[in-house]
Amino acid sequence: MMLLLCLPAAYAEPESPATESGGSEPVVRVGMYIRTHADTRRLSSVLTCDAGFEIGRSDGTNFLPMITVSSKRIVIVPLLNMQIDYDDEYAGAALGEGNFGAWSVKNGLYGGYYSARAAGDFAAVTSKGFESRFGGFSTEEEARAHDAGRGISSPAGDRMALIDADTQKMILTYEDRTKPLALRGAGGALVSLPMVSFSGSWYIFEYPGFFEFEANGGLLNMVNCVGLEEYTRCVMANEIGGDFTKETRRAFSILARTFALGKKHGRQGYDVCSRPDCCQCYYGVYRMGEENNEIVDSTRGLACFYKDEPIAVLYTGANGGASCSSVAAWGGDEVPYLTTVFLENDEIEESARWETTFTRRELYEHLSQRSVFSALSDMDISMRVLARDPYGSSYITTLSVSDGAGHVVEINNSENVRMATGFSSANFDIEYTQDLEVLTADGKVETRRVYGVLTAEGYKPFTGFDESYGGGEYGAAVAPDKVTVRGVGSGHGVGFSATGSEKLSLEGYDFRYILQFYFKGTEIKRLYQ
Repeated sequence: MMLLLCLPAAYAEPESPATESGGSEPVVRVGMYIRTHADTRRLSSVLTCDAGFEIGRSDGTNFLPMITVSSKRIVIVPLLNMQIDYDDEYAGAALGEGNFGAWSVKNGLYGGYYSARAAGDFAAVTSKGFESRFGGFSTEEEARAHDAGRGISSPAGDRMALIDADTQKMILTYEDRTKPLALRGAGGALVSLPMVSFSGSWYIFEYPGFFEFEANGGLLNMVNCVGLEEYTRCVMANEIGGDFTKETRRAFSILARTFALGKKHGRQGYDVCSRPDCCQCYYGVYRMGEENNEIVDSTRGLACFYKDEPIAVLYTGANGGASCSSVAAWGGDEVPYLTTVFLENDEIEESARWETTFTRRELYEHLSQRSVFSALSDMDISMRVLARDPYGSSYITTLSVSDGAGHVVEINNSENVRMATGFSSANFDIEYTQDLEVLTADGKVETRRVYGVLTAEGYKPFTGFDESYGGGEYGAAVAPDKVTVRGVGSGHGVGFSATGSEKLSLEGYDFRYILQFYFKGTEIKRLYQ
């Protein structure tokens, strides 16, 4: 079904009250060091908070406090022999014998952390309570030499150690498998930790909420547990910024909140991850501003639903005035609220147009280095569009790429086309051309760009480098020497368009209308006050 929505100038959006609910604000579990399509687990983590830390357990949504420590920089590592560089702000750690040994001698069970620590070198948190421990030995033999019948603790199993990076002393080992370890800044202070941005560079970001840690196979998993509203503020700061109208940002705040409710990674034990290429851009409070926070507050508790389920939130910067259907992008069954919608006379979207021109060799080099086109062995490449979005947008759903040696690669679904070609979007046209010197009617020789030739069968446009045209009684053979790819938009093009939303906002439409324009048949509900 094609959705063509025309916007009469006199239209006024009627007020539609949100569905009210007496629920409470949920906690969002954001996977930070995780293993999905990209393994971001780490061998160590360093957390910094000038206010000190609270150390406790997590029940998945709540922080269960145990102790408060004055340490301002804590290194967390799996309970293995480690070489830790305490002077490195990223707390580099390597396996093997070094300045931290994982074997220790037991020294009795105590009623609390401080009494257990006072009785030995450090305390261990176990399912039984707080144990006192001596030593940090690299081998079992060393530990047994100091045992004196008290028993030893080995690094077997998924256990963790917390070390004060400034004093280089053990705070505790965490060996309780009933609940994950949890840390947060004392008094609700933000916690700083190093993270890799989408560009691949290391940054120190500050995060709210608390952190949940588990050791898994000698590596750390980490989840940031944060309230949904705070999560939405953090996403707003980096996904959309402050340059859009307030109505566009209100609409986006509801989408950012709804995305988290969808629990994309629920089966992996957390709700969303922090990677913008998978979920949403989550760099803590980085770039957070007062105006965006006020916008989030103005939509507090609002989310977008289809038949009582949070919608699959998809958005893009610009789509050229017509969104791509989910069927065109990924195939599969129709999603009723993710079909194509058209925004007529969208001048703002026109600014998202792009083009790139290749010579014969440049096109071959661009495509052949991409794995899907590795079979191409000849520079005479043809790119032909075989099908576009059946819902009426211009996104390509079948692209055929062939070379002069007879190799053919066919790409289906627009997102596969975009990823395979490396172009900004799959919404593009292809023009093969040649610049020829021609004799004009007034006898001058000029260079003209031609897009095809006149043959016995009529005009024939160039369709690739693998063919020549004309020749014989119709003149010398002509072959294209350049190809220009002209497109619009960036990304998958499905769902909400930020620049399209700007057009609607500037015409006076509010966030409710904008969301229901892009996600037809959906409903905005208030989940909590």
